[in-house]
Amino acid sequence: MDTSGSFVGAGFDALPAHVAILDSDGVIVYTNRAWSAFGDEQRLAAGAADVGVNYLEICDASSGEDAATAARGIRAVAAGKRETFSLEYPCHTPSEKHWFTMDAMGYRHDGERYVLVMHVEITERRRLEQQAREQAERMEAFATLLSHDLRNPLSIALATAQSLEDVELDPAADVSADGSAEEVLRSSLERMETIIDDALVLATADDVEHPEPIDLATAVERAWAHVETDDATVRVVESAPIRADPSLLASLLENLFRNAVEHGVDQSTIEAGVLESGDGSEPTVEGFYVADDGPGIPPADRDRIFESGYTTEAAGTGFGLAIVKRVVDAHGWSVAVTESDAGGARFEIRTNPSLESGTSERSNR
Repeated sequence: MDTSGSFVGAGFDALPAHVAILDSDGVIVYTNRAWSAFGDEQRLAAGAADVGVNYLEICDASSGEDAATAARGIRAVAAGKRETFSLEYPCHTPSEKHWFTMDAMGYRHDGERYVLVMHVEITERRRLEQQAREQAERMEAFATLLSHDLRNPLSIALATAQSLEDVELDPAADVSADGSAEEVLRSSLERMETIIDDALVLATADDVEHPEPIDLATAVERAWAHVETDDATVRVVESAPIRADPSLLASLLENLFRNAVEHGVDQSTIEAGVLESGDGSEPTVEGFYVADDGPGIPPADRDRIFESGYTTEAAGTGFGLAIVKRVVDAHGWSVAVTESDAGGARFEIRTNPSLESGTSERSNR
């Protein structure tokens, strides 16, 4: 099928979609410019998907389930068993994630059956869908805090305020069996303030586009000053600049410190430092960690602790580590929890997750 130099061929070449036409056996008889350029971008072997190559055999040779599904769909269209077939699939590179749709449409020309195969990138759509899902989850968490978690301290505050009003009317009235009305009221209001602060971070933390270099030791010192640390201490083993949003990094560190103090032992020590990789005199900074000497986190619970609302403390909101995960996601980082050298919990935040592994997902398009 020779369309080179034709009006139709020029139109196909102008398309941003990757287009190929197959005969009834799956042999490629035509490709547009975008199809060829994609092969070069993916560093496919020269001619691996050019005219004259059997595209179905390429799919069959792939170990991926998406390629097998595509081959089955295209064969059904080529055989006339169906007129169209569509498939969404990932096509990730080592540095970026991409998604595509493949559409196969059958038609006849001069008595022969052909299949037009078109791949269109939908990465932006998938990202917007993911952002919408995450925003909906944040709104749900926000609604949960407002409708459930705030109700109890608000009820206590209102009841205490009523008690104070009763005292004005009757000085002999019993204000509180557990302490002074002022203490109860202050405690309830402080709890509501914490819940609202947590909710705002969960609901409004957007993806970070312009991170700033922030010295880890400085960030730790500032965050520690905003946490009720009791008799705990913190030390920074090694510091380095971390590119982050200052406010979100502060929220992350504050919640890790609160988690360590609340679940720690008397006079506990919390440690922070950088994660490094590579040999030689100039190792690469991969991120940072926060470790404690408390009881640690059982392996079975390490995936659940980042869920909104999960807590083992009666007074906890269950949103501290969910905030940590949200801040990590907003930066495009990764977080993992393991055991510290002292047997406690160790949170590792990798600011460049691609350095964790050299593996990547690729489609056999």
